[in-house]
Amino acid sequence: MNNKPSYEELEAKIKVLENKSLLVDSLKQDIEINNIFLKKLFDTIPNPIFYKSKDGVYEQCNNAFSKTILGVPKEKIIGKTLYDLKEYIPKKYADIYYKKDAELFSNPKEQFYEGAVKCADGVTRDYHFYKSPFIIEGEVLGLVGVMLDVSNYKNTLLELKNKNQILSDLSITDHLTGLYNRRYFQEIFEKKLSLLNRYNYQFSFALLDIDFFKDYNDFYGHHEGDIALQEISNILKNTLNRPNDYVFRVGGEEFAILFEVGILDSAHCVIEELRKKVEDLKIIACNNSVCHYMTISVGLGNILKVAPNTNSEVIYDEVDKLLYRSKESGRNKITVKDIII
Repeated sequence: MNNKPSYEELEAKIKVLENKSLLVDSLKQDIEINNIFLKKLFDTIPNPIFYKSKDGVYEQCNNAFSKTILGVPKEKIIGKTLYDLKEYIPKKYADIYYKKDAELFSNPKEQFYEGAVKCADGVTRDYHFYKSPFIIEGEVLGLVGVMLDVSNYKNTLLELKNKNQILSDLSITDHLTGLYNRRYFQEIFEKKLSLLNRYNYQFSFALLDIDFFKDYNDFYGHHEGDIALQEISNILKNTLNRPNDYVFRVGGEEFAILFEVGILDSAHCVIEELRKKVEDLKIIACNNSVCHYMTISVGLGNILKVAPNTNSEVIYDEVDKLLYRSKESGRNKITVKDIII
């Protein structure tokens, strides 16, 4: 029996082979086009991207990583580890990245963290790192990393925080003197009273008034009066500048001070020092019946005990009476009392 294929059969088989060859060529071309596309896409993405083997060797990276982060061609990165690139990656950063990579390989899950990166232009920027293990058939072969520059975002947040702080400061600050205002005085005063009732916390409260300030304003004008207020306010700020000292402008020429001393007798010493410093400014007084220079009168209360739910106005009135007594008894004086209500 003749088993040789006929001419027609051979022609058909050749045709099939030719079609398969054309298909293979077409697939190769598609793969090549896809590879070119993926490479172009990889390098076009503005975020730095890299791939490392499990040994920590850079196997691939995009232009954003090579140019922005290290500032060198890819050829100088591929095949190197973090520590091989010490000319471009400071050791303190390399140690951080190495530790993070090791954590990912030991626990192959998605990883996210924020880190500072010294870029090729010498600027240190904040980046979010997104890393994922590269796993095939259960075996970890390496990791893929994507970096997102969040420096502008963080700077914007910081600017917003600073602006909010400025707004907050403005809302509690007297614009002329830079001291805290009356609204903030009420807030702090209530907090201190709450601490006193809860923890037997004691503090001192002084109200002071500039003697004959209206006469000074009427004679020299409001501009000079404002300058005098600012000078005295600076004395208050510089004299009571500890963390728990609070100085407020609560009226035109009236000020309040909330402060703490280890020994209550010391409170009088603090206020006496303040009284002398104001007089030593040597601001010429218009009414010199007390002194040739501008002075202050002070009511000082050492707040020792207050019954729960006592209205703060009651305590304020007690200290205001002490201030009034200083004025009635000749001004440029301090009247002190331990207050227990």
